[in-house]
Amino acid sequence: MSDEAQRARGNARPGPDPTVSSARAFGASAGRPMISRRKLLSAGAAAAVAGPLLAACGSSGSGSSGSTADDVLTIGLPVTPKDLSQTTKYLQAFEKKTGIHVNSFTTNTATNTWVSVFQEISTRLAGGQPMDSAYIATEGMRLFEEKNVVVPLDSYIASDKAEIDNFYADVNPTLLANFRQLDNIQGHTYFIPIGYNVMSIWYDRKLFSQLGLPDPAPGWTWNDFLTAATKITSGSSRLGFAIGAPTPGPFTDVYPWVLTNGGDILNADQTKAVADSPANIEAATFARNLVAKKLVNQPGGTYNAFNEAAAGKLGMFGAGIWPNSSIPLAQSAINSQFAIVPWPTQVKGGTPVGVGGFPMFKSTKNKKALWEFIKYTVSEEFQQGPVVNFGGDMPIRQSAARSQSFLKNFPPGTEHFSDELSYSTMIVGVPNGSAVESEISTVWEQILTGAVSPSAGMKSMQTNVSSLMTQQV
Repeated sequence: MSDEAQRARGNARPGPDPTVSSARAFGASAGRPMISRRKLLSAGAAAAVAGPLLAACGSSGSGSSGSTADDVLTIGLPVTPKDLSQTTKYLQAFEKKTGIHVNSFTTNTATNTWVSVFQEISTRLAGGQPMDSAYIATEGMRLFEEKNVVVPLDSYIASDKAEIDNFYADVNPTLLANFRQLDNIQGHTYFIPIGYNVMSIWYDRKLFSQLGLPDPAPGWTWNDFLTAATKITSGSSRLGFAIGAPTPGPFTDVYPWVLTNGGDILNADQTKAVADSPANIEAATFARNLVAKKLVNQPGGTYNAFNEAAAGKLGMFGAGIWPNSSIPLAQSAINSQFAIVPWPTQVKGGTPVGVGGFPMFKSTKNKKALWEFIKYTVSEEFQQGPVVNFGGDMPIRQSAARSQSFLKNFPPGTEHFSDELSYSTMIVGVPNGSAVESEISTVWEQILTGAVSPSAGMKSMQTNVSSLMTQQV
C-alpha cells in the first residue's frame, strides 16, 4: 500500500496525497504513520510541505488579536487537509476557554514517515525556530528525551494531581503500565499519552457478503484469513490483502504476524533482538506465501491500499484508526462499506500498540501556557472530539473510545481497538531506532520477495538489529 503507515504504519503514512497522512506507524502499511521510515527529508523540502497549513491551522478565536508572547503557542500537528476544519474548531475552543492562541504548523512531510517527521522537528529545534511542542509518536519519545530537548512534566503533574489522576484512571491499565515502563527515563515523565493505535484488519463487508464469506469475528485464525484472501482474489483482478508499499513497515507488516504467532522481534524490555525464533520464522513464512500465491500486492511499487479498497478492488488491509482520514470516500460510505476486526490469530491474540503526545520542549518560553494545552488534550472535552483528527489516533480515555457517541461516527468494529489493548505490546523507540527499523523493514521485504529464505532472513535480522542497537548515534 502506498501510504501512511501508520501507521504503523511501509514506512510511509498512507494517503493518496503525499502531503496527507494520519498519524503513526512503523511501517507503510495501510497506515499508521510510524517511525521506521527510510528517507529523511531535507529541511527545505519539509518547510515547503509544512508551509501551506501553517496559516490555515492557526486558531482564530477570541484571544488572537491581543495575544502576547505569553499566551501564544507554536505547535506542530500531523494535520491532514481532510481534518483541518475540525482541528481548527478545537483550537478555537481551547483559545476561547483559556485565552491562549495556538499557531499550528503541519509536521507532515513529502514521505509522510515518522522518521522524516522527527527529522523535521529536530531540524527546527536545532535551527532555533520557534516551537513549543509537536505531536510525537511513541517511536520518537525516547529520541527526544535522550537528546535532552524536552522538560520533565513531574512538577506540572504534581500541581494538578487530581486532574491527571482522573485522566490516568480512564486509561486502559495494561496500556498505561506498559507505557510507563518503557517510556519513562530515570523515573521522570516527559509525555502524557493522548491517543493510541493498534493493528487490526479492515475488511470490505459488502464484498465479503457478495462472495458468501462470513464476517470475521474476534478469534478468527490465520487459516480463516487465508481462506478469505484466496476467495477474494480467485478469478478476479482483486487482491485479498495489502502489504506496505513501497516498503513494509515493522509496526504494520511485521509485528502483527509475529505477535499473533507468539513471537516478538525484541525481548520484553526491548533491549535486544530475538528475531531468530521458530515462531518468527513461521510468521515470516506465512507472509511470504501470501506474496507467492499472489494474494497481495507485490513488494515495492506504489500500490495505494486505501484507493484500491475504496474502489472495491481490495478485500482487506491492516491498520489502526488512521485510514478513516485517508480513504477517499465520505464518512457515511466508509462506515457502510468497511468493518474492523482484530488481527487473525495463530497462537494467541496480539497487536503492537503505539501512543502519541505533546512534550514540553526546553526551548519554549511559554511553559505555563503549554501545560494548559497538554492538560486540554487529555480532558474529557478534547478526548470526545478531535484525537482522531489531531494524530490519526484513538482517544486514549476509554470512556470516550467506548462511548456510543464516538463509535457511531466510525465503521462497525471500531470498539475492537479498545478490546485489543489488553493483549497489546508497546512499541517504543530503541537506541539507533531509525537504523533498526530500516533493517527490520529491509529484511522483511527481502523475505517477501524471496530474495532470502525466512530462516536466513530472520537470522540476519537478529544479528544486524542487535549490532545496530549497540551503536551510538
